[in-house]
Amino acid sequence: IALVIATMATTWLRLAALPFALAGLLTVSDTRTPDVLISEDARLVALPIGGGELAVSRERPNEFTVDNWKRALTSETIVVPEVFDKSDGQFDVADAVELPPGSPFYCSSGVCVARHMSGAIIAYVEDRKDTWKACGFAELIVINDATAYDACHNPLVLVITKRQLARKGSAAVFFDRQSATTPATISFAVNSPYRPWHTQRKYSREARGLAPFKKPEKPAANPQPPQ
Repeated sequence: IALVIATMATTWLRLAALPFALAGLLTVSDTRTPDVLISEDARLVALPIGGGELAVSRERPNEFTVDNWKRALTSETIVVPEVFDKSDGQFDVADAVELPPGSPFYCSSGVCVARHMSGAIIAYVEDRKDTWKACGFAELIVINDATAYDACHNPLVLVITKRQLARKGSAAVFFDRQSATTPATISFAVNSPYRPWHTQRKYSREARGLAPFKKPEKPAANPQPPQ
């Protein structure tokens, strides 16, 4: 509105654009950036950890997605996860409660954990069978498994599955800055009811809660008897 008035009005009438311009600036300055971003395929989770660094849950994240997230969260450096072998005993998933705020992802036993600057713990799980490992300490659990469900049954733990993301698109998560006992809130890119161009989302295997398609194995050919 401010731009229209400023470009079309003449002389002192342009001053009428000032209130709209100021209101727009206040709205922009009031916009809160997400605490955690999640890709719509559930393969990538990212969170700012301070010092212009953005922690990601994969060693080789999608470059296009990461570049967009860096701009959105005003981050400059990507911090990839550190992966530990369960047998070496250097890191256990339960050690997440000892991580200081602003810790990047550490992965072990099928679970990656990071700690937001607010102190909230984020867990990334590839297989739904490993979800329970993070239920006791995580505020947010992202499961890259379309067959997964909320195994924690705890209203304070926000569980996001691959199926939800397939149906609703990428997600932004916000932690409560005043209360550690208030559950995180989530905003999806696609809202219900679906727009006509979003309808096809609900037909994908992931949106229907199905595991990835696997070609049936061909039966072994019976050897022909010698002639």
